[in-house]
Amino acid sequence: MKSAKAITILLALLLSANVISCGSQTPDGTSDTDSEATTEPESTTEPADPASVLELPATDFGGREFRVLGNDGDRDQWDNFEIFSGAENGEVVNDAVFKRNRAIEERYNVKIAQYLVETVNQDACLVPHIRQTVMAGEDLYDLAFTTISNIGTLPRENLVYDLNDVKNINFSKNWWNRDVNDTLSIDGKLFFTSSDFSLRDKSRAYILVYNKEMVKQNNLDDPVSLVRENKWTIDKFSEMAKKVATDLNGDGEVNDNDQFGVGTDSYNAFATFVYGCGVTAVGKDENDVPVLTLNSDHTVSAIDKVRSFFTLKDVTVIPDQWQGKVDYDYWSVSSKGFKEGRMLFVTSFPHSLKGYSSDCVNDYGIIPYPKFDEAQEKYYTYADRYSMLFCVPASCADPDFAGFMLEALSAEATDTSLKAYYEISCKTKYTYDADSAEMLDLTFDGIQYDLTRIYSVSGVNDILYKLASKKDNTFSSDYAKIEPKAQADIEKLIEDLNG
Repeated sequence: MKSAKAITILLALLLSANVISCGSQTPDGTSDTDSEATTEPESTTEPADPASVLELPATDFGGREFRVLGNDGDRDQWDNFEIFSGAENGEVVNDAVFKRNRAIEERYNVKIAQYLVETVNQDACLVPHIRQTVMAGEDLYDLAFTTISNIGTLPRENLVYDLNDVKNINFSKNWWNRDVNDTLSIDGKLFFTSSDFSLRDKSRAYILVYNKEMVKQNNLDDPVSLVRENKWTIDKFSEMAKKVATDLNGDGEVNDNDQFGVGTDSYNAFATFVYGCGVTAVGKDENDVPVLTLNSDHTVSAIDKVRSFFTLKDVTVIPDQWQGKVDYDYWSVSSKGFKEGRMLFVTSFPHSLKGYSSDCVNDYGIIPYPKFDEAQEKYYTYADRYSMLFCVPASCADPDFAGFMLEALSAEATDTSLKAYYEISCKTKYTYDADSAEMLDLTFDGIQYDLTRIYSVSGVNDILYKLASKKDNTFSSDYAKIEPKAQADIEKLIEDLNG
């Protein structure tokens, strides 16, 4: 189920030719329609979709600075690369960000400035920094990006605005992910969100990458065709993964010289497959109040289906299990095997695709996580803990200006920085891959955020993680142990947000 926005992006792609320590900050930046006689036929172009038309008024902000707080990590994958570019340098996304910002700056007479906090602990640094500045009453930022882990403390301490109260933001427009907003909203309040402006949330969304040559060699169904035919299910995935698993060296042992069906990043991948089956830890009642939904027959069935391949060591590689068994960094056992052409599927992120393009023996494609069955409405993926959402700090003196700029940047990003990110992400080993762009589009359209992680609901996240290494499906008994405390946490959350 693709939104009009997603379809627009895909068509555009197909038609195109081609700091400092925590607690301190440093700025990085700064037709003619004459109707005289003509023999041309009347245009049959349909009017623009209202949901894709920016409706902000023409405004001159007199050179005012729009201040955005972001992350400067110890590795590129942790950085906010979507906020600012100082100059064009030939890199596709960088240049698109530069052109996007320049267009907004010239249109509204503003200056977009990036402030980066250097972080070592990706989970924690930005939250205490925001807390410090707001508690001190310092109007330093109009917008702040932060990783989803631990951000739930900000609204509980009244440190961020309810975005539903911020003027100039129109969440009905296509540059906003409405499903994400529905998930993140609590009791009619929305403190964090994402849009086409944000790219860190997409770079840290789980995807599947598959070996095209192994599909051909093993006479397997084309995964892209299965997706289009609504036949890409967890059962089909399991069947394909088991079929290719082979003891290549014939030694009767499972080792890193064998061929596998699935390579994962860690035990975390187990939850990603389960959530891909449409399982949710938290739902909403008729009043938009969170309710625990993990404990269901559907969850148990999904866990059983995922365990059918995940627990088979000759089929699925889990790096956690390879510590001390290889003479290289065990965390790379899955990516190494995939690049060498010995794994059919590998769990990954868009930020890793550049490495696959340069290092893989065979060409590869991108595919969303499989559905539970053909009745499932859409494909879902899990937002990694280092994915980012943005918020407006409560010390921002003019939140309506922040809303105006956020709306303008989000709309402009659709055909600039977001389009460029699709372009680089979908250049596989040999060329730009339109099929992968379509699959990535479906994946991004199904990004799910877990409120139990954002708001630290006791024990819920741990259950699926621990089940990945257990011999039996003990979900029901495991959940019964943590449910009372989890329910109490939900009730305390509502109390805090209404306090």
